[in-house]
Amino acid sequence: MTVQESIESGPRRLSVPRSAAAGLGLGLLWGIAARSWMRLISTEPQFTWAGTATILTLTSVCGLVLGILYGVRQAGRSRWWRAFAVLCLPLFSGAGMVFLPAFLLGGLLYLPHLWSRLVGAAGILISHGWLWRSLNGESLNPWYLYTGFLILSLALAAGAAELYRPRRLSEAPVAQQ
Repeated sequence: MTVQESIESGPRRLSVPRSAAAGLGLGLLWGIAARSWMRLISTEPQFTWAGTATILTLTSVCGLVLGILYGVRQAGRSRWWRAFAVLCLPLFSGAGMVFLPAFLLGGLLYLPHLWSRLVGAAGILISHGWLWRSLNGESLNPWYLYTGFLILSLALAAGAAELYRPRRLSEAPVAQQ
């Protein structure tokens, strides 16, 4: 295949195993960023290895699930695969609860319709409201707190957008002559 043929054929799609591996890696990176952010905003940083391992495991599993969903959507498979996203929910237990609206609604922010973008933005704002309410007036550096949370929320919503994107239709079969 020449370069010209490659360009004309369009972008290459990731296979399901490759997209799953990419999702796993991105989930792990998100978990590292979230744990680093927690360290920056904490007034009394006392972290355990077990807690860190749990967070990184849950974020990696969530990334893996979203990567698989990306791969099966690109392959044009059934929408029932989206039910697999229920495996991401343990990530939002405990202190991770503040990210739940960004995950459930924030993905709509990345769709082309105005109504979906408004609902997605509302999901991000609801997450910020939950964060603000959960702090109970503790004095923290607001720059680290809200900027870091916004970046993490938008990244999470970008991954969760896979729950809402339409299935890719398979290419029409070539007519035999």
